[in-house]
Amino acid sequence: MLDPRHILASRPGFGCVYECSCGMIHVSVGPVDLKFNRESFLEACEMLRDAVGHLETLSPEVASQKHVALDDSHLHSN
Repeated sequence: MLDPRHILASRPGFGCVYECSCGMIHVSVGPVDLKFNRESFLEACEMLRDAVGHLETLSPEVASQKHVALDDSHLHSN
């Protein structure tokens, strides 16, 4: 059982975000558990906010079209 003091957010039946004792932030959705340090977590949240903003500007016709997922991680240096 997770210590409720470390749970940052949750949605029943969907997932949760929690900080473990080692300082890593876990984002658990269904069977997927992503682990981030604080800086990476904040960067991922910013990227998702950008995606939501972009999605909200799309017309329903464009939003329903199939899109190809692109992995541009190789374009970024660590």
